[in-house]
Amino acid sequence: MAADLRGTTMNAAIKPIDAILFDLGETLIHWGSIDRQRVFLRAAHRTYDLWAQRQQRMPDFHRYYMHQWFALHWGHLKQVVLRREMNAMRYLERACRKLWLMAPDPFFRELAWQWYQPLAEIATIEPGTHDLLESLSRRGYRLAIVSNTFVPGAVLDRHLASLDLLPFFPQRIYSCDIGYRKPDRRIFSHALQRVGVSADRAVFVGDLYPTDVRGAQRAGLHAVWKRPAHDQPTRRRPASTPAITQLQELPTAIDRLITGSAA
Repeated sequence: MAADLRGTTMNAAIKPIDAILFDLGETLIHWGSIDRQRVFLRAAHRTYDLWAQRQQRMPDFHRYYMHQWFALHWGHLKQVVLRREMNAMRYLERACRKLWLMAPDPFFRELAWQWYQPLAEIATIEPGTHDLLESLSRRGYRLAIVSNTFVPGAVLDRHLASLDLLPFFPQRIYSCDIGYRKPDRRIFSHALQRVGVSADRAVFVGDLYPTDVRGAQRAGLHAVWKRPAHDQPTRRRPASTPAITQLQELPTAIDRLITGSAA
């Protein structure tokens, strides 16, 4: 592990780092290549079966599936046109009600989890992730998650808890909860306010260069690029932007960023 980046040996011209903000998908949690149609079909079967346990009169599965499918695609279209993040569960709830599938809020919260669970089942984290986060926490860094997602925050929190990651991140900023998404600087500003640090004392770690790295830098944060496994090694990037392929490289990358040495 690299030397403590909060020590007195760092470049005096650069302020110390107090917070590290992480992207979620393909940074902390990995799904790899996903067959979206297959995952959606599995989730539809799960949620249909959940409804069938509480309702005697059910629409046929194909009708249920198509209502949910069109609801999500309509939500995505509105998201693109309005440039506002969608919360998928709101659209799925409306689709259910159009089929006269009614239930109280606790049921819909469980329904949201069942929609997501096929993704949770195939998710992985890198070996050593817990040790790394524990080390960063012990050094006093404030850790947070800033994620572009239409999955309800409560569902992602449940997944993080199942992976024993939730305690490391007291602040979690999900785009579906606040309405705008990276690279919009407002989501970074919102995260910094929640964490309680200024932009120049925070580092953002993410896998999407234009969205995560450039977005964070435009908002005044430092950034570390977690290079995707499928990315071409020859891709051009500023020499001042450290790149890593595994989270275990993060302390050294931050050290290089602070001291101004090439990554």
